[in-house]
Amino acid sequence: MQKRARTPLSKQAFAKQAFAAALAAGALSLAAQGATAQTPNKNAKLTVGWAEPIDSLNPATTGARNVGPLAMNIFDTLVWLTPEFEVTPHLATKWTVSDDGKTYTFTLREGVTFHDGTPFDAEAVVANIKYITDKATQSKISLGLLGPCGTAEAVDKMTVKFTCATPYAPFLAQLGEPYLGIQSPKAIAEFGKDLALHPTGTGPFAFVSYEPNQSLVLKRNEAYNWGPAAVKHSGPANIAEIKFQIVPNSQARVSQFQSGQSQMMQQTPGVYWNAFQKAGTYTAIPVPISGLGIFAPINASKWPTDDINVRKAIQYAIDKKGVIQLAEAGVFPPSNTPLLKGMTGYDASLEDSYPYDPAKAEESLKKGGWTKSGEFWEKDGKRLAFTINAIATVPSYPLLAQAMQGYLRKIGMDVQVQQLATPAWLAANTSGEMSMTPLQYIGVDPDALHFWFLPNEYFNWSKFSDPQLTKLITEGQQERDPAKRTRIYHEAQKIIMDNAVMMPIRQNIDLVMTSKKLTGVTYAGGGFEYLWAASLAD
Repeated sequence: MQKRARTPLSKQAFAKQAFAAALAAGALSLAAQGATAQTPNKNAKLTVGWAEPIDSLNPATTGARNVGPLAMNIFDTLVWLTPEFEVTPHLATKWTVSDDGKTYTFTLREGVTFHDGTPFDAEAVVANIKYITDKATQSKISLGLLGPCGTAEAVDKMTVKFTCATPYAPFLAQLGEPYLGIQSPKAIAEFGKDLALHPTGTGPFAFVSYEPNQSLVLKRNEAYNWGPAAVKHSGPANIAEIKFQIVPNSQARVSQFQSGQSQMMQQTPGVYWNAFQKAGTYTAIPVPISGLGIFAPINASKWPTDDINVRKAIQYAIDKKGVIQLAEAGVFPPSNTPLLKGMTGYDASLEDSYPYDPAKAEESLKKGGWTKSGEFWEKDGKRLAFTINAIATVPSYPLLAQAMQGYLRKIGMDVQVQQLATPAWLAANTSGEMSMTPLQYIGVDPDALHFWFLPNEYFNWSKFSDPQLTKLITEGQQERDPAKRTRIYHEAQKIIMDNAVMMPIRQNIDLVMTSKKLTGVTYAGGGFEYLWAASLAD
């Protein structure tokens, strides 16, 4: 017997709205922005100051959050996830879920074509799933989002069925993430390993050109008339062309925006975010990015952070509000729990797990047998010393690392900061050479934890494994009752915090600033900017 699907995140709506409202204090809301919309220029060319280089334009292989919004505008997904985490139709018009939670059957939208003219149908979806699950693809995020539901078959031309090895509660919501954007099966077959240089979807904008570390140019898909109803726009996009100008240097990105060379800027530096809002010259859009926030995994297998007393001392020694003030002008609220507020499974009781308390940090170190006769703590003749790695291409991460370094050195830990290019940073993290590194991870479901804390997962950079935690995360994946899932993730997060293998730092928000002439900028659940409904006036 089949039943109509229900999103497991339905109870998040109120919390998410409250969370977004808190983030938008002092900023213009998206609703207000839309209300002041001007007559659009259908020939308008929009330039966006983009903060980070692109690792890959292939949604199946990228591991970067900042590629998500780019992919969202090129590729459509089977379902559309609203900012309130409601699962709504997109390339799939309806769906059913079997009583045992192992079979998802989707009726697909007719009349959809890829940018290369290939018709969209069930076989196209099947080709995408086979591509993602092929070991040769080396998929990162998208493979994990499929979970145990990596088998798809075409029931008929416009009906596709997914079969899951076990029930998987997050599946529907995660199908709305851009990392599961549907690619042209013709492009997959034709371009192979070069697919990232030929991104071909069904989305509102089509690929024109890409210059590494310089720019990505997209053009309006003139045939587009199948956008998600939840966005409340129809037909092709209003904007004719979008140029994402890659400007990692924060000051250069601000200067470009102030001079009018760009009409939209993401990752606005905190000082300018505060100043621009106060002046009221531009439109501020704080885009809440759900998931684990900005946090730092702490390596539980590498000396000296293999000592739980050291890991706990690190947590007590760092004043998060002070770090955010030093690194980012204090514009972000701190976070103290593995799952951000607004997420299913968020546990307010964990907020006070590690308050800023240098005395407790010293107490923890003494408990671990560390002694301090000079400037730094020592044990067995070895100084308490380690390095915080920071990815060099994201300006805020080195700043956060340096601010954390200051607090840790103040308590007597000989901490250095090392900035690394992306390949070296990834290699250090995956090999276990990393002691601690600030980063972000997005997610629309608490199952995001499995990427970081299940054995053998790519992102298990803390190298922490616990049988009870594994059991709980696995149960959370299969449990479809929201109340039971919440209890499971409360218990799972307590294990994570008790073992101090993750230090939450701050809530994750993309501080987007736009010209007053640009209206209609929206975002999908999870925090992915979407420009289908955007308009740029003369």
